[in-house]
Amino acid sequence: MASLSSTAAYYAQMKSKWASEYPSSEDIESIWGFYKECGYADPQTTLRSMLDPITPLKKKRILDYGCDKGLMLEFFCKGLDGDIKGYGVDINDEAIKTAKERFPGFLFQVGDGLTIPYDDKYFDVILVMATIKHVRYEDRDAVYAEINRVADYALVVEADEKEQKVQEMMGWNFYNSNFAMEFEKNFSVCVKVVREGGDILGLYKCK
Repeated sequence: MASLSSTAAYYAQMKSKWASEYPSSEDIESIWGFYKECGYADPQTTLRSMLDPITPLKKKRILDYGCDKGLMLEFFCKGLDGDIKGYGVDINDEAIKTAKERFPGFLFQVGDGLTIPYDDKYFDVILVMATIKHVRYEDRDAVYAEINRVADYALVVEADEKEQKVQEMMGWNFYNSNFAMEFEKNFSVCVKVVREGGDILGLYKCK
């Protein structure tokens, strides 16, 4: 486990890097285009269907962990019955600024993700989409503990990697692992798993 000072310094550096360098999507259609390039036939249907086993949502609250500009949060909230309240957390303060402007009905906050500023089991489901690979191995336990603490269920999406290795790509480090095994280990019960476009999509009951 890294020291608190070194962890804080790392994520302070990453916060600046995300704000200045991360290639955020400007609209939802570009996101769907990317999914299709990766091999998804119908990404909207695939993603929405992942929440079918737990709908209708009882608390009517969704948190997007690593929400970027809020586009995916808005997609999920619009696709569910009832007045769903959307919440987002991201390390990128520039993306959060844009999200607040675009979706004033949702609540967005800047955070490093090591702590999530909400009460225990506040959310029906937390979306964790292509986010875990950005978390260093030494910080994973803390992140999973927070995800499990604040939500009843977690929808996680990652590349369907099979081994633990750091992959450098365009100046970014991806902390890959056998995510299928990692998710099984860190959540309570697997509700649904789909593999598509080289990804693993899993809905898990939180501990």
